[in-house]
Amino acid sequence: MYALNPLLFTGLDRSKTSLSASLWVLAIDSGNGGRKVGIVIDASGSMEDNDPRNLRLQAAKLLVDKLISPSEVTGDQTADEVAVIEFTHTADVLYPLGDPSGAGPAVDGIIADGGTFIGSGVNAAIDELTKNSAAAGQTGILVLTDGVDDPSYFTPETIASIDRAQELGIRVSFGFLSIDSTQQDPEIIEAILRSGGIFATINTADDIGKVVAQALLNGLVGEPGKTKVILLSDVETAGMLDQTGSNTFTYTAKEGEEFNVTLTSDDRDPVSLKVTLRDPSGKEVASAVTDPDTGVAFVEYTAQAAGTITIEITPEGNKKSGLFSVKLLSSLDPCAESPVQIPPSNSTYIPTQSYHPPSPTGTSVVTAAAAPMGNANLAVGFGLLLLPTVFGVLY
Repeated sequence: MYALNPLLFTGLDRSKTSLSASLWVLAIDSGNGGRKVGIVIDASGSMEDNDPRNLRLQAAKLLVDKLISPSEVTGDQTADEVAVIEFTHTADVLYPLGDPSGAGPAVDGIIADGGTFIGSGVNAAIDELTKNSAAAGQTGILVLTDGVDDPSYFTPETIASIDRAQELGIRVSFGFLSIDSTQQDPEIIEAILRSGGIFATINTADDIGKVVAQALLNGLVGEPGKTKVILLSDVETAGMLDQTGSNTFTYTAKEGEEFNVTLTSDDRDPVSLKVTLRDPSGKEVASAVTDPDTGVAFVEYTAQAAGTITIEITPEGNKKSGLFSVKLLSSLDPCAESPVQIPPSNSTYIPTQSYHPPSPTGTSVVTAAAAPMGNANLAVGFGLLLLPTVFGVLY
């Protein structure tokens, strides 16, 4: 069993936080800082039923602790800044943009009660993140929510708020607590992916930490731009078909590791797709095409050597655009002794880090990531984070 430094868990309420999810976050390097991050948290009444233990709040505090405070700056690091926003049918800035070390109590004060207007939280985050300086390239929003806009006439405004963020160079990412990613409006998912963020769906609050970990690995901030999306086990990642070529994802495997990949075309506007796995040398090792009736393709593989596996998604028919999701499941234990090294996909925002892969569970985490659709360029990094964040220490 991997020996954890107990100091890493100082203040962490283990009764409210999944250990494996916390490991994912704690094992990720904090990077060089210089980020402005808005954490947007759903406080609607439905969260009382869907997240009764307030795991999204615990996750948000983990994320806050992963950011670099002025007192923690070393070497060539720069302090991060964070803002905390809650939303129901309106939004409130609970913690103005500032030192991450003081944000914990603001998160603790969130109580579930009210309706759902996601766009109000996104707009409030944008206003807070841009009040003193431009946002492009250094700002992100993470939204944590369990639902869709209610009433539904808020949806166009939510889409407009995410598009506004993109125009300002702010990445927006979503953590969606639901049984099915297709319950979210497809135009919202597309807007998130255009901003360079991820759309991750989980069906249990216990998996919130894995979503945060993937958002960190792929970059909380950064301007949109086509890049490879890093996958984690148990996380289903949504993408938007790139009309100019394949969508590419990567997974760092250990020698002998057994894993499988499920590709699902969005049944609201299905497109025929092919999934291809390539080993570290670039050799094709497995492939499958989505079933015309179910829209699902499945491949499995045992890694012959440690290294980066590439997962390519390409269109098979005449239709070249559409949403899809990719989910990878691995057999490895999250506390395995030998950590896998994940190379950074962006030297500015994603440091090299080591982590311990989680073992598959009966639940799934759906993470949406985008590749450009039409003329829209999508990146794997994140800017606006609209999900519960999970970082190091809780306050």
